[in-house]
Amino acid sequence: MYDRLCTDLSSGHPAQEVLQQFTDRLDAFPLQRLDCPMNRCLLVTDRADSVEEAQRLGMGSMLADGRFGLDSLLPHLSWVDSPIPDPCSLFLFDMGNVVVKNITMLDKIAKRWNLDREEFFTDYLHYEFPLMDGTFSSAQYWAHVKEVFGTEVEGDPFYDAFEPVFNDEIISLIAKLRAAGKRVVCASNTIDPHWRILDAMGALSLFDEVYASHLMRTTKPSRHFFMQILQSEGCPIEQAYFIDDHEPNIERARSFGLASLLYADKVGREASERLSSAFSFVL
Repeated sequence: MYDRLCTDLSSGHPAQEVLQQFTDRLDAFPLQRLDCPMNRCLLVTDRADSVEEAQRLGMGSMLADGRFGLDSLLPHLSWVDSPIPDPCSLFLFDMGNVVVKNITMLDKIAKRWNLDREEFFTDYLHYEFPLMDGTFSSAQYWAHVKEVFGTEVEGDPFYDAFEPVFNDEIISLIAKLRAAGKRVVCASNTIDPHWRILDAMGALSLFDEVYASHLMRTTKPSRHFFMQILQSEGCPIEQAYFIDDHEPNIERARSFGLASLLYADKVGREASERLSSAFSFVL
């Protein structure tokens, strides 16, 4: 996703009607200065040489052709959240960093077991998605750690180092939505030891239904993850709304028509502000 826009389109170009809605985040290209990293800026152009230059600079680019419009641009803008559909019959909430906070664990594990932090983090990233889609168990991962790092852990560090706490504003919102007759489900990328803790603390009982990646055998941001939930719920995508803290999940969901809210402090907008703006009808 991108935090700013830039363009070299002429003032009379039809795409300018869309771009002028975002003048506070729109710069002329070539850039004289930029208030964010290059990879957080999106160029809208009708010139192939400008696309090449944007790629050289590490920027994103979109062609202002016949397919360009507000609907194609919005999924890529980090500061804009989708409006809630009317009607909306299903709300999908991510779990970690949304419903619960304090979910980081790798630093604690590395320190507890005297693992080199950078090497351990790099290694874990290779197994993160197999762990979350249930094709690789935590026991298998710690056996792998013993083989690679020479460290034999006790118990399951993924369980022992996971100490989530409830996020009160989201808990309140879920309760209000359900009290208003809305169906609310959890849509989480997670692993078995974390899911057991979340169940024990009562996080799963907050929802009408829960969907966990390690049980579904698929993960966000794949389209299959979302479609499996929508199919199970019997809900058209046009009547669903998704809340997550991870940009790739939001961008992917929006790309195939699932209205979404990025619950994160980004580009001058706090997560709480985003939430209160979208859900003013119940908050």
